Amino acid sequence: MKVYYNSSLWSKGRGLWGWPQRVNWQFDYAGAKRYIPAIYRFSKGIAFDVITILDEEKLKKFLERNEIAEGKKLSPLQKRLIEQEHPCQDLAISRIWINGKQVLGGYSSSYRICIPWLEQEEALKPVRRAYSFILKDSTPFACQRYSVPYPETDSKYQKLLRLLRLEKVKSIRLSTFPVKRLYPLDIRFKMSAGEREKEIHFIHPVTGTQHKLYLQNASSIKVPLGEALKRDLYIMQAMYEIEPALPQSDSLQFDSSFQYTEEPEVLGDIYSPSAVASIGIIGGADGPTSIFISSKESGKTVPCGMHGLPLHSCYSVPSFQKENASLFHLEGINTILYDSEEFNLQ
Repeated sequence: MKVYYNSSLWSKGRGLWGWPQRVNWQFDYAGAKRYIPAIYRFSKGIAFDVITILDEEKLKKFLERNEIAEGKKLSPLQKRLIEQEHPCQDLAISRIWINGKQVLGGYSSSYRICIPWLEQEEALKPVRRAYSFILKDSTPFACQRYSVPYPETDSKYQKLLRLLRLEKVKSIRLSTFPVKRLYPLDIRFKMSAGEREKEIHFIHPVTGTQHKLYLQNASSIKVPLGEALKRDLYIMQAMYEIEPALPQSDSLQFDSSFQYTEEPEVLGDIYSPSAVASIGIIGGADGPTSIFISSKESGKTVPCGMHGLPLHSCYSVPSFQKENASLFHLEGINTILYDSEEFNLQ
Protein backbone atom coordinates (compact mmCIF):
# COMPACT_ATOMS: atom_id res chain seq x y z
CA MET A 1 0.00 0.00 0.00
CA LYS A 2 1.30 3.44 -0.95
CA VAL A 3 0.88 5.95 1.87
CA TYR A 4 1.71 9.62 1.31
CA TYR A 5 2.52 12.37 3.77
CA ASN A 6 -1.04 13.46 4.38
CA SER A 7 -3.84 12.06 6.49
CA SER A 8 -6.46 11.77 3.76
CA LEU A 9 -8.05 8.38 3.15
CA TRP A 10 -9.78 9.70 0.02
CA SER A 11 -7.45 11.81 -2.10
CA LYS A 12 -4.39 10.56 -3.96
CA GLY A 13 -1.11 11.73 -2.53
CA ARG A 14 1.78 13.50 -4.23
CA GLY A 15 5.50 13.06 -4.06
CA LEU A 16 7.29 10.07 -2.59
CA TRP A 17 5.30 7.54 -0.62
CA GLY A 18 6.37 6.60 2.86
CA TRP A 19 8.98 4.01 3.75
CA PRO A 20 7.04 1.33 5.69
CA GLN A 21 8.16 0.13 9.10
CA ARG A 22 6.08 -2.73 10.47
CA VAL A 23 5.39 -2.42 14.21
CA ASN A 24 2.07 -4.19 14.98
CA TRP A 25 1.40 -2.24 18.19
CA GLN A 26 -1.83 -2.81 20.13
CA PHE A 27 -3.69 -0.97 22.89
CA ASP A 28 -7.21 -0.65 24.34
CA TYR A 29 -9.04 2.68 24.13
CA ALA A 30 -12.69 3.62 24.77
CA GLY A 31 -13.71 0.00 25.14
CA ALA A 32 -12.17 -1.25 21.88
CA LYS A 33 -8.91 -2.86 20.78
CA ARG A 34 -6.78 -0.60 18.55
CA TYR A 35 -3.96 -1.65 16.22
CA ILE A 36 -1.12 0.32 14.62
CA PRO A 37 0.18 -2.20 12.07
CA ALA A 38 2.89 -0.02 10.51
CA ILE A 39 4.51 3.39 10.45
CA TYR A 40 5.35 5.16 7.19
CA ARG A 41 8.44 7.36 7.31
CA PHE A 42 8.94 10.58 5.33
CA SER A 43 11.56 13.31 5.41
CA LYS A 44 9.19 15.67 7.23
CA GLY A 45 7.46 13.25 9.56
CA ILE A 46 5.48 10.03 9.78
CA ALA A 47 2.03 8.67 8.98
CA PHE A 48 0.29 5.74 10.62
CA ASP A 49 -3.10 4.07 10.68
CA VAL A 50 -5.09 3.17 13.78
CA ILE A 51 -7.26 0.15 12.98
CA THR A 52 -10.31 -0.73 15.09
CA ILE A 53 -12.12 -4.02 14.48
CA LEU A 54 -15.86 -3.42 14.97
CA ASP A 55 -18.32 -5.68 16.74
CA GLU A 56 -20.61 -6.84 13.94
CA GLU A 57 -23.74 -7.33 16.08
CA LYS A 58 -23.40 -3.93 17.80
CA LEU A 59 -22.81 -2.25 14.45
CA LYS A 60 -25.91 -3.83 12.89
CA LYS A 61 -28.10 -2.78 15.82
CA PHE A 62 -26.75 0.78 15.61
CA LEU A 63 -27.40 0.95 11.85
CA GLU A 64 -30.95 -0.35 12.34
CA ARG A 65 -31.69 2.37 14.91
CA ASN A 66 -30.08 4.99 12.65
CA GLU A 67 -32.11 3.81 9.64
CA ILE A 68 -35.34 4.26 11.62
CA ALA A 69 -34.27 7.75 12.62
CA GLU A 70 -33.30 8.79 9.06
CA GLY A 71 -36.93 9.23 8.04
CA LYS A 72 -37.55 11.72 10.85
CA LYS A 73 -36.59 15.35 11.24
CA LEU A 74 -34.09 15.29 14.08
CA SER A 75 -32.86 18.16 16.21
CA PRO A 76 -29.09 18.69 16.66
CA LEU A 77 -29.46 17.24 20.17
CA GLN A 78 -31.14 14.08 18.86
CA LYS A 79 -28.45 13.68 16.19
CA ARG A 80 -25.69 14.01 18.77
CA LEU A 81 -27.33 11.42 21.03
CA ILE A 82 -27.45 8.98 18.11
CA GLU A 83 -23.84 9.65 17.09
CA GLN A 84 -22.49 9.02 20.57
CA GLU A 85 -24.05 5.53 20.48
CA HIS A 86 -21.82 4.51 17.57
CA PRO A 87 -19.93 1.31 18.50
CA CYS A 88 -16.64 2.89 17.42
CA GLN A 89 -15.45 6.25 18.70
CA ASP A 90 -12.46 7.89 17.04
CA LEU A 91 -9.14 8.27 18.82
CA ALA A 92 -8.91 11.85 20.13
CA ILE A 93 -5.19 12.54 20.58
CA SER A 94 -4.07 15.63 22.48
CA ARG A 95 -0.26 15.13 22.42
CA ILE A 96 2.21 12.88 20.60
CA TRP A 97 5.83 11.95 21.33
CA ILE A 98 8.12 10.31 18.77
CA ASN A 99 11.18 8.52 20.15
CA GLY A 100 10.68 10.27 23.48
CA LYS A 101 10.45 13.84 22.11
CA GLN A 102 7.15 15.71 22.04
CA VAL A 103 5.76 16.85 18.71
CA LEU A 104 5.11 20.60 18.97
CA GLY A 105 3.65 21.11 15.51
CA GLY A 106 0.06 20.23 14.72
CA TYR A 107 -1.00 16.90 13.26
CA SER A 108 -3.92 15.95 11.03
CA SER A 109 -6.14 12.90 10.79
CA SER A 110 -9.04 11.46 8.82
CA TYR A 111 -11.50 8.72 9.72
CA ARG A 112 -13.43 6.17 7.72
CA ILE A 113 -15.42 3.00 8.40
CA CYS A 114 -15.52 -0.08 6.19
CA ILE A 115 -18.76 -2.12 6.33
CA PRO A 116 -18.49 -5.00 3.84
CA TRP A 117 -22.21 -5.86 3.61
CA LEU A 118 -23.01 -2.25 2.67
CA GLU A 119 -20.37 -2.24 -0.09
CA GLN A 120 -18.66 0.84 1.35
CA GLU A 121 -15.13 -0.52 1.27
CA GLU A 122 -13.80 0.54 -2.14
CA ALA A 123 -11.56 3.31 -0.75
CA LEU A 124 -10.31 1.04 2.03
CA LYS A 125 -9.50 -2.03 -0.08
CA PRO A 126 -5.76 -1.19 -0.09
CA VAL A 127 -5.91 -0.88 3.71
CA ARG A 128 -7.57 -4.28 4.06
CA ARG A 129 -5.00 -5.91 1.77
CA ALA A 130 -2.05 -4.28 3.52
CA TYR A 131 -3.27 -5.37 6.96
CA SER A 132 -4.65 -8.78 5.99
CA PHE A 133 -2.79 -10.31 8.93
CA ILE A 134 -5.29 -8.44 11.15
CA LEU A 135 -8.36 -8.08 8.92
CA LYS A 136 -10.41 -10.81 7.27
CA ASP A 137 -12.47 -10.22 4.12
CA SER A 138 -15.77 -9.87 6.00
CA THR A 139 -14.47 -7.91 8.99
CA PRO A 140 -16.03 -4.47 9.55
CA PHE A 141 -13.39 -2.02 10.72
CA ALA A 142 -12.55 1.63 11.18
CA CYS A 143 -9.35 3.28 9.99
CA GLN A 144 -8.05 6.57 11.32
CA ARG A 145 -4.97 7.87 9.54
CA TYR A 146 -2.60 10.35 11.19
CA SER A 147 0.03 12.55 9.62
CA VAL A 148 2.53 13.79 12.23
CA PRO A 149 5.61 16.04 11.78
CA TYR A 150 8.90 15.09 13.43
CA PRO A 151 9.95 16.80 16.66
CA GLU A 152 12.55 19.50 16.12
CA THR A 153 16.22 18.52 16.19
CA ASP A 154 19.59 20.29 15.98
CA SER A 155 21.48 17.13 15.02
CA LYS A 156 22.74 17.23 11.43
CA TYR A 157 23.09 13.46 11.47
CA GLN A 158 19.46 13.02 12.51
CA LYS A 159 18.33 15.50 9.86
CA LEU A 160 20.20 13.45 7.24
CA LEU A 161 18.56 10.23 8.43
CA ARG A 162 15.14 11.85 8.20
CA LEU A 163 15.87 13.21 4.73
CA LEU A 164 16.73 9.69 3.57
CA ARG A 165 13.74 8.23 5.49
CA LEU A 166 16.12 6.03 7.49
CA GLU A 167 15.38 7.18 11.05
CA LYS A 168 13.67 4.27 12.78
CA VAL A 169 10.69 5.00 15.01
CA LYS A 170 11.43 3.10 18.21
CA SER A 171 8.52 4.43 20.25
CA ILE A 172 5.39 6.57 20.06
CA ARG A 173 3.60 7.93 23.11
CA LEU A 174 0.01 9.09 22.73
CA SER A 175 -1.95 11.21 25.19
CA THR A 176 -5.72 11.32 24.65
CA PHE A 177 -8.49 13.75 25.48
CA PRO A 178 -11.19 12.56 27.88
CA VAL A 179 -14.18 10.94 26.18
CA LYS A 180 -17.40 12.70 27.17
CA ARG A 181 -20.99 11.56 27.00
CA LEU A 182 -24.01 13.86 26.92
CA TYR A 183 -26.98 12.87 29.08
CA PRO A 184 -30.03 14.81 27.85
CA LEU A 185 -32.14 17.21 29.89
CA ASP A 186 -33.71 19.22 27.01
CA ILE A 187 -34.94 22.07 29.22
CA ARG A 188 -36.06 25.29 27.53
CA PHE A 189 -36.87 28.56 29.23
CA LYS A 190 -36.90 32.28 28.52
CA MET A 191 -35.21 35.06 30.44
CA SER A 192 -35.39 38.83 30.08
CA ALA A 193 -32.57 41.32 30.30
CA GLY A 194 -32.35 42.73 33.80
CA GLU A 195 -34.46 39.90 35.26
CA ARG A 196 -33.30 39.51 38.83
CA GLU A 197 -33.45 35.73 39.09
CA LYS A 198 -34.96 32.62 37.55
CA GLU A 199 -34.95 29.23 39.25
CA ILE A 200 -34.75 25.99 37.25
CA HIS A 201 -34.98 22.49 38.76
CA PHE A 202 -33.72 19.26 37.18
CA ILE A 203 -32.77 15.74 38.22
CA HIS A 204 -29.32 14.45 37.27
CA PRO A 205 -30.00 11.57 34.81
CA VAL A 206 -27.16 9.47 36.25
CA THR A 207 -26.93 10.22 39.98
CA GLY A 208 -30.64 10.95 40.52
CA THR A 209 -29.74 14.08 42.52
CA GLN A 210 -32.12 17.04 42.26
CA HIS A 211 -30.30 20.27 41.37
CA LYS A 212 -31.39 23.90 41.38
CA LEU A 213 -30.12 26.50 38.92
CA TYR A 214 -30.26 30.11 40.04
CA LEU A 215 -29.97 32.26 36.89
CA GLN A 216 -29.28 35.97 37.33
CA ASN A 217 -27.75 39.09 35.79
CA ALA A 218 -29.07 38.47 32.28
CA SER A 219 -27.79 40.97 29.74
CA SER A 220 -28.22 41.31 25.98
CA ILE A 221 -25.21 41.30 23.65
CA LYS A 222 -25.31 42.65 20.08
CA VAL A 223 -22.82 41.07 17.67
CA PRO A 224 -22.40 42.82 14.26
CA LEU A 225 -22.00 40.23 11.52
CA GLY A 226 -20.13 42.51 9.13
CA GLU A 227 -20.96 44.65 6.12
CA ALA A 228 -21.64 41.67 3.86
CA LEU A 229 -24.60 40.41 5.92
CA LYS A 230 -25.73 43.89 7.02
CA ARG A 231 -27.37 42.62 10.19
CA ASP A 232 -26.73 42.02 13.85
CA LEU A 233 -26.98 38.94 16.00
CA TYR A 234 -28.46 39.12 19.49
CA ILE A 235 -27.47 36.81 22.34
CA MET A 236 -28.40 36.86 25.98
CA GLN A 237 -25.73 36.09 28.55
CA ALA A 238 -26.68 35.02 32.06
CA MET A 239 -24.80 33.93 35.14
CA TYR A 240 -25.92 31.01 37.25
CA GLU A 241 -25.28 29.19 40.50
CA ILE A 242 -26.01 25.48 40.90
CA GLU A 243 -27.00 23.70 44.11
CA PRO A 244 -25.75 21.15 44.94
CA ALA A 245 -22.65 21.35 42.74
CA LEU A 246 -22.32 18.83 39.91
CA PRO A 247 -19.75 16.04 40.23
CA GLN A 248 -16.30 17.39 39.38
CA SER A 249 -16.15 15.72 35.96
CA ASP A 250 -19.60 17.00 34.87
CA SER A 251 -20.58 20.22 33.11
CA LEU A 252 -23.80 21.70 31.76
CA GLN A 253 -24.27 21.89 27.99
CA PHE A 254 -26.26 24.87 26.69
CA ASP A 255 -27.24 25.07 23.03
CA SER A 256 -25.80 28.38 21.79
CA SER A 257 -25.82 27.81 18.03
CA PHE A 258 -28.27 27.73 15.17
CA GLN A 259 -28.40 27.32 11.40
CA TYR A 260 -30.23 29.54 8.95
CA THR A 261 -30.85 29.77 5.21
CA GLU A 262 -30.94 33.12 3.44
CA GLU A 263 -33.45 33.75 0.70
CA PRO A 264 -31.81 34.27 -2.73
CA GLU A 265 -31.07 37.89 -3.56
CA VAL A 266 -31.56 39.48 -6.96
CA LEU A 267 -28.43 41.31 -8.15
CA GLY A 268 -29.36 42.85 -11.47
CA ASP A 269 -30.48 39.87 -13.54
CA ILE A 270 -28.44 37.41 -11.50
CA TYR A 271 -29.81 35.35 -8.62
CA SER A 272 -27.38 34.60 -5.85
CA PRO A 273 -27.64 31.10 -4.35
CA SER A 274 -29.12 30.55 -0.92
CA ALA A 275 -26.56 31.10 1.81
CA VAL A 276 -26.47 28.53 4.56
CA ALA A 277 -24.57 29.37 7.71
CA SER A 278 -24.02 28.05 11.19
CA ILE A 279 -23.35 30.35 14.12
CA GLY A 280 -22.06 29.23 17.49
CA ILE A 281 -21.11 31.03 20.67
CA ILE A 282 -18.05 29.97 22.63
CA GLY A 283 -19.05 29.38 26.22
CA GLY A 284 -22.18 27.33 25.56
CA ALA A 285 -20.66 24.37 27.36
CA ASP A 286 -20.58 25.83 30.86
CA GLY A 287 -17.67 28.16 31.48
CA PRO A 288 -16.96 31.28 33.49
CA THR A 289 -16.31 34.50 31.60
CA SER A 290 -13.35 35.18 33.88
CA ILE A 291 -11.09 32.69 35.60
CA PHE A 292 -9.90 33.43 39.10
CA ILE A 293 -7.22 31.28 40.78
CA SER A 294 -7.61 30.97 44.51
CA SER A 295 -4.47 30.74 46.63
CA LYS A 296 -3.19 31.93 50.00
CA GLU A 297 -0.63 34.16 48.31
CA SER A 298 -2.95 35.98 45.94
CA GLY A 299 -5.98 36.10 48.21
CA LYS A 300 -8.29 35.98 45.17
CA THR A 301 -11.47 33.90 45.27
CA VAL A 302 -13.91 32.52 42.74
CA PRO A 303 -16.79 35.04 42.23
CA CYS A 304 -20.03 33.99 43.89
CA GLY A 305 -23.67 34.87 43.28
CA MET A 306 -26.62 35.86 45.42
CA HIS A 307 -26.73 32.43 47.10
CA GLY A 308 -23.02 32.40 47.94
CA LEU A 309 -22.24 29.77 45.30
CA PRO A 310 -19.66 29.95 42.46
CA LEU A 311 -20.90 31.74 39.35
CA HIS A 312 -20.84 30.27 35.85
CA SER A 313 -21.91 31.78 32.54
CA CYS A 314 -24.27 30.55 29.84
CA TYR A 315 -25.66 31.91 26.60
CA SER A 316 -29.06 31.88 24.92
CA VAL A 317 -29.86 30.58 21.47
CA PRO A 318 -28.78 33.39 19.07
CA SER A 319 -31.41 35.38 17.20
CA PHE A 320 -31.53 38.01 14.47
CA GLN A 321 -34.36 39.76 16.31
CA LYS A 322 -33.87 41.82 19.46
CA GLU A 323 -36.55 40.61 21.85
CA ASN A 324 -37.46 41.32 25.45
CA ALA A 325 -36.89 37.68 26.42
CA SER A 326 -34.38 35.23 24.94
CA LEU A 327 -34.61 31.45 24.70
CA PHE A 328 -32.16 29.34 26.69
CA HIS A 329 -31.83 25.65 25.91
CA LEU A 330 -30.15 23.44 28.52
CA GLU A 331 -29.40 20.40 26.37
CA GLY A 332 -27.95 18.18 29.04
CA ILE A 333 -25.00 17.22 31.21
CA ASN A 334 -21.61 16.32 29.81
CA THR A 335 -19.89 13.70 31.91
CA ILE A 336 -16.53 12.02 31.37
CA LEU A 337 -17.01 8.47 30.15
CA TYR A 338 -13.30 7.69 29.83
CA ASP A 339 -10.51 9.71 31.44
CA SER A 340 -7.53 10.90 29.41
CA GLU A 341 -4.94 8.17 28.99
CA GLU A 342 -1.35 7.76 27.85
CA PHE A 343 -0.14 4.89 25.72
CA ASN A 344 3.57 4.19 25.39
CA LEU A 345 3.99 2.02 22.29
CA GLN A 346 7.37 0.49 21.53
